[in-house]
Amino acid sequence: MSSVEEPKNPEAGAARSAGCCEKPLREWRAAAEECARKEPAKCAVFAFLAGFVFTILPVGQILDALMRLILGLIRPALVILGAMKVFEEIEKRRQP
Repeated sequence: MSSVEEPKNPEAGAARSAGCCEKPLREWRAAAEECARKEPAKCAVFAFLAGFVFTILPVGQILDALMRLILGLIRPALVILGAMKVFEEIEKRRQP
């Protein structure tokens, strides 16, 4: 019997693995809250500028183009990797 038990609920395993990111996010949030308390005007300006930039940038189009590029490059990469594996297997079988 293994010492690690499999979760009965698959979502519980995903929640447990997401816990690795939870602590850094809490620390980052605490630092942001502290900064907002110390320098509210500076944080408000940064928030306004970030919102302005995200409003101007065509974020949807950028993400769409990025996904098309990735999906377009996956197929040739998989074909090349598959061909390499076939050649490796051929070489293994040729050698006595």
